[in-house]
Amino acid sequence: MPRVTHVKKARKDNPACKRGESYYWWKFRFGGKHFSKTYPRSSSLTQSSFLSQVYELNERIEDMEPESIDDLRFEVESLAEEYRTLGEECDDNLSNMPDHLQDSSDAGTLLQERVDECENVATELESIELDIDEDELKAEVKNDLGEDAKEDEIEEELGTRVKDKLEELLGEVQAQQYEGG
Repeated sequence: MPRVTHVKKARKDNPACKRGESYYWWKFRFGGKHFSKTYPRSSSLTQSSFLSQVYELNERIEDMEPESIDDLRFEVESLAEEYRTLGEECDDNLSNMPDHLQDSSDAGTLLQERVDECENVATELESIELDIDEDELKAEVKNDLGEDAKEDEIEEELGTRVKDKLEELLGEVQAQQYEGG
């Protein structure tokens, strides 16, 4: 990865900022300078198409803020499909290599590891039970608050517990990221 440099005050305008503003810049060995007002994400700091896509998917997982269980379920399904597609692309690249290089070369081994890891992440994401039983939670709330609890108190506590459960599920999803090379 390239070294990222932070400039506190720009001497002149550049693509990221005006004169006097702070910015970050980085440069790859072969290529021009890249500029950003914020510290660049991992996906911007690699020239590998595969790693850039993986980092983007991992960043999407980290940045998830679902409003409901349906939003979370949709996003997880989408991510799992994209990891599978990425794995299939690596598998296609592996299949296009000469047979004697597929098993014996470092590139062939790396591609096979990427295929396996993408499939594992997709499978792990899909195996997370993304359901919240609101009727069961409501019964627990009624039991915890007692029989004389008002309906608005019950609804408020139920909303809090649904939100807590959603955060718990989000934590499980965020634990499933591509870790390989």
